[in-house]
Amino acid sequence: MNVVRNKYGKLLKKDNIVVFPGALDGLIEKGLDAVEDVDYELAVESFDQVYHFDPDNMRLLAPYAVSLYETRNFEKAKEIATKLLHSGAAEYLDAMELYLAISIQLQDYEEVEMTIATLLEENIVPPDMIQKFNYLRDLNNRLASRYAISEEPMIELQEALTIEEFLANTPEVQQQIVASMENRQVEAESLKLLAEIAEHEEIHPLVVTYALVLLRDAACDKTLTVKKFGFEKAVVPTELHLPNQDEKTREVIDRISDLNEKDPSRMQMAIEASLRYGIIAYPFSWEGFSAEEVAQGYIHYIDGLFTGEKWIDSELMNLIQSIDEQTEQ
Repeated sequence: MNVVRNKYGKLLKKDNIVVFPGALDGLIEKGLDAVEDVDYELAVESFDQVYHFDPDNMRLLAPYAVSLYETRNFEKAKEIATKLLHSGAAEYLDAMELYLAISIQLQDYEEVEMTIATLLEENIVPPDMIQKFNYLRDLNNRLASRYAISEEPMIELQEALTIEEFLANTPEVQQQIVASMENRQVEAESLKLLAEIAEHEEIHPLVVTYALVLLRDAACDKTLTVKKFGFEKAVVPTELHLPNQDEKTREVIDRISDLNEKDPSRMQMAIEASLRYGIIAYPFSWEGFSAEEVAQGYIHYIDGLFTGEKWIDSELMNLIQSIDEQTEQ
C-alpha cells in the first residue's frame, strides 16, 4: 500500500470507495475540455464526481461554478461560488462577479446591492473595473424594481373583462390579469380577450407575450396579427415556439459565446440582454438580421455600457437599445 501511496499521492476515500488522485485529475481535465467546448452539462457531470470526493479542490471550484450557472442550477452554483470566494482565490473580483451574477438570477437583489455598495465604498474595486460593477448594480436595481413581489394580492377574475375594461388598467395590473389565467382552464370569453390583447399594438409588449404564450398553451389555432417595434406578422399561436426556444436565438447565444469567451461576465450580460429580447419582442426573432450581426450588436452594446462610448447608430443597435430599455418600464 505504501508503494501505491508513493506513486499516486494521497488516496481519497468516501462511502467506502477509494479513489486515486489521478482519476480525479482526469475528470477535471475532462470537465475543463467540456467547458472549452461550451458543453456545460458534460462539464457539470464530470465536476460533480470530483466535488463528491474532493470538494476543496482549487482547480475545480471556478469552472464548476460557471458550468452550474450556465446550466441554470443557480442554487448549487451559489454554493460553489461562495466556497470559491472563501478559498482565497487570487482572482477575487472575478469570483465576486460570478457570485453576484448568480445572486441576481436567484433574485437576491438586496444582497447584491449591499455587496456592491460595500465593495465600492471600501475601494476594493480597481478603477478599471468600476464601470463593470456599476453596470451589475444598475441591472440588479432594474430587475429588483421590475420583479419585486407586490404586496397587493394577485387579481382573481370572477368573469372575463372586455378589452376596454382591460385597457383601463395599468401595465402592472394588466400583467396580473393575464397571469391570473395561467394554470387553469381558459374559457372562451377569456380566449377572446387574450386574442384581442395579442393584436393590440398599444399594450405593453411583455403583456402581449404573456397573452400569446397562454393562447399557445390553450391550443389556439386562430390566425392573429401581432405588431411590435415596427414589425408586423400573422401568427397561429399553437404553431409558435416558446420565447427563446427558436433556432435563431440558439444561434445568437452560441455566437456571442464564441466571440466573447475570454470575458465571461460581458459574455453573460450580452446573452442575458439577447434573452430579454426573446421575451419582450416575442414572437419576432430578429427578422432581417443574421445571428452573426445580432451577436456582434450585443457585444458592442454591452461594451458601450461599460466604456460609455456611443455605438454606431444603426437600425440594429437602435432596436437592441429599445428592447433592452423595455425592462425598465
